[in-house]
Amino acid sequence: MLLWAACSANLARLFEVLQTFTTPGVHPALLCAALLLGACWASEGSAAPSATAETAKASGSVLLVEVSGMTCVGCASKVRSALESVPGVASALVSTHKGVACVKTEASVSSSAMGEALLAAGYALVRLDSTERCPEDIKVAFADPWDHRGQGLDVVTISRGEEVELDQHIVADKYTVIDFGAPWCSPCHDAAETLQEYLTSHPDVAIRAVSLDGQDPETSYNQPVVGQHLAYVKGVPWFLVHAPGGKLIYKGMDVKRVLSVIERHRKRGGQP
Repeated sequence: MLLWAACSANLARLFEVLQTFTTPGVHPALLCAALLLGACWASEGSAAPSATAETAKASGSVLLVEVSGMTCVGCASKVRSALESVPGVASALVSTHKGVACVKTEASVSSSAMGEALLAAGYALVRLDSTERCPEDIKVAFADPWDHRGQGLDVVTISRGEEVELDQHIVADKYTVIDFGAPWCSPCHDAAETLQEYLTSHPDVAIRAVSLDGQDPETSYNQPVVGQHLAYVKGVPWFLVHAPGGKLIYKGMDVKRVLSVIERHRKRGGQP
């Protein structure tokens, strides 16, 4: 009863968020539990996950944040964006594999603000601790979209930013999807996952990936391959689809259109 009384003052916030926020793939029970824990931490100082959890003082503080709910490679980009949206946060590195983020601050940071930002993105703050520096194993924030994907499938990374002649990589007897993406690009990871699933039942499709190597847009868009092939493109992901024989049948940013164009072309027996 005492715990309930201590938390009850914050429960209104819980219901407000649940009524206005939905995230595909995130069970409401996770959101509820995370907000309830946050309410209890705010009401019971001794129950907080860390003595440093409420505020990180001064510029240059470093925090190690344990985050639950990161079940996909693309989650790192979403968690990073959520944390960097919090006032006082200068930057964040995220390891999906470790389930942690390393946050550098430039001013005082509220743990409740970080918890709410993560929750709004579909994740939960589990623990928050001060540290002297970011651990070495989470200094690489993002993996390439096709890293650890495509095993056993016709998937080849043909460039990591260097110039490449695309015509040399078109597979003559298959639909060839040239997939331009970047490590920090969450939609690129989602598209790679969609294409991977499609390839498992469609062996007549090949992926040739071009990764704009870099941990941020500025670095990626300065890669030589961008000037070669993406000078007039709005961004990534960007797809070029070639039918068997090499004819270009689609270019654009929509992975669903990639699949529908291939399906339509296949049903027409290869006719335009």
